Amino acid sequence: AALIAYVALACPVAGGKDGGEFVLVLAQRGLAHPTGYPLYTLLGHAFVTALNSAGASWAWAANVWSGVGGAVAIGLVHALLARLLAPTLGPTRAAVVAVLPLAILALNPVWTDETTLAEVYSWHLAWVAGASLFAQRAARLLADRASGTASLRGLALGWGVLLGIGAVHHTSSVLFALPFTVMLVLATVRAGRPLGGLVAVAAIGMVLPLLSLGHVAWHASHDAVVRWPALEPGWRGVLDHVTGAQYRSFLGRFAPSPSQARLLTTEVAPWLAVGVLGALMTLRRGDLFPRTLAIAMLLQTAACFLYGVPDPASYFLPPLFMGVVLATRELVTVPLVKRQGMACALVAAALAIASLVHGVTVAQARLRAMTGLDTLLRRMWASLPDEPGFVVWDDDMAQMLRGYQLLEGDKPRLTVIAPRRLTYPHEYARFMAQYGFDPLAGLSAPRPGDAAAEDAMLAGIEANLNRSPLPVYEFLPRIPSLRRLNKSAVATPDSVEAR
Repeated sequence: AALIAYVALACPVAGGKDGGEFVLVLAQRGLAHPTGYPLYTLLGHAFVTALNSAGASWAWAANVWSGVGGAVAIGLVHALLARLLAPTLGPTRAAVVAVLPLAILALNPVWTDETTLAEVYSWHLAWVAGASLFAQRAARLLADRASGTASLRGLALGWGVLLGIGAVHHTSSVLFALPFTVMLVLATVRAGRPLGGLVAVAAIGMVLPLLSLGHVAWHASHDAVVRWPALEPGWRGVLDHVTGAQYRSFLGRFAPSPSQARLLTTEVAPWLAVGVLGALMTLRRGDLFPRTLAIAMLLQTAACFLYGVPDPASYFLPPLFMGVVLATRELVTVPLVKRQGMACALVAAALAIASLVHGVTVAQARLRAMTGLDTLLRRMWASLPDEPGFVVWDDDMAQMLRGYQLLEGDKPRLTVIAPRRLTYPHEYARFMAQYGFDPLAGLSAPRPGDAAAEDAMLAGIEANLNRSPLPVYEFLPRIPSLRRLNKSAVATPDSVEAR
């Protein structure tokens, strides 16, 4: 059901945020921004290539890849919740009741932003739910003295593979992986099992997904068409990329943009508060696995408030879903809920219906906005002459213009430039080699956080580009405005025009 909903709502064009980048990365098997997401890219490339071969556009196929991740996540979260409710309600009633809280969240606007546009967070929630399910089963089997050595080694190998998948997909996976690993180690010791051998098997399993980091290493030594510009050659560059070193300056603060703050207040905060309450209640009286899940959920929540990116809403999705899982588990044990079970189910169903209607409305509005933006961009792009020149747009969505070039072959002689990317050493060196003049001439790096100095530097880059004989087009769809800059009288080397 979730898959049908996400495919039906999937945007037919590249979306905002990192959508344009991920469409290109998946179509071209390129390298995305840190941490690179190699497994997501390699598996997603095969998926979108198959859909494109069947007639789908690259953008729609990439967006559907997120929808598949969302459907897998919903299925795994339902399985987890049903297993947690089964001791109280029985397996059949637990499976039915578990649908209600998921129906409330299944079309939450923050969630559908990740399941209808090309992004990585739907697959991250799928990993969180899958790892939680696996850890629950492993803890139960470890406590069962009838479990043989072979089955325990299989569990250790599987857990290692899951740890590796989480590590190469999203660094925040450690906030769930670490508590569950500690839980499994404690369960192994309590059961008198040989710990050393199982740890060795888990380490072997973890290495298998880590091999996908070769995708990042390859891009660090090859100048691919679609490649994160800040990636530096060599192993240090690979390490910085896969650990997200570029984003360390965001740590220790919380600074959502105004639009994200409103989104967090209306769509995340109410359910997150319920989840935190459920987690705290679980810590007070839960058994080993629910308590560990509660610890992981609270760790992820705290981490979200210590990461100062302007668009943090996606990071709240794992604690949002896991918190509602824990809150539902606690709620069904409340005496009043037990006595008035049918009435509570009807209230939950009404809330779910209202949430689904609201979610569909928001998702459709987003779809209209994205298709409208794509129409505007294509109209502006169509007005540009098909000749060598620079198209300057200081926005991550400039990748959508590159998509028109690389995936549709439209105006390939134009060069799309997001000016701040020229401050990355590798991108700067590549520009110098191609065009033979310095786009940063006379400019100095601004101090971190100095917005005025940064704006001045970007304007300086644009002015330097305009000193070349090539035309420079200022691309500003937010206004919207598209203009060719007037040329100054500054002469440039003949090599520029020759190249």
